[in-house]
Amino acid sequence: MALQQRIESLLKALEVPDLCVEVPDVADEEGFLEALEAAICSFIEDGDDEQSPLGLIEADPSAYDLSDEPDAEELHNAVKDFMNAGDSQLSLVTPDSPLQPDGGEDPRKFWVFLLEMPSLSEHRWWAIVDRNGRNETYNYGVV
Repeated sequence: MALQQRIESLLKALEVPDLCVEVPDVADEEGFLEALEAAICSFIEDGDDEQSPLGLIEADPSAYDLSDEPDAEELHNAVKDFMNAGDSQLSLVTPDSPLQPDGGEDPRKFWVFLLEMPSLSEHRWWAIVDRNGRNETYNYGVV
């Protein structure tokens, strides 16, 4: 199965079928797909960084038409809704990419993903996935 089809299947499984994912030219397709899944899950489920997509929504749920005290599922669904808004794009950052992560992570050591969701915010969000699997995947946002 072609990489594009495998990406589309993964997006459907993660309930973000309308997220535009730039299909990269990668030697390690399996590693890329695992990292892509980890990055998307991190954006949806990890709000440790207050500027992460989840962190922004969690900080002011009423601004996103959520209940006053939304549960995790409601928050996760809100992030997915923004990912599916039609203007959201996720791309793999390489050492040659013009934009590099604000935290200085090296794309040779990590799978680095850039998420842009203009309908949520003008932030740039970065997901960092350890290529060796030694460190937890994390994400953060920068205005």
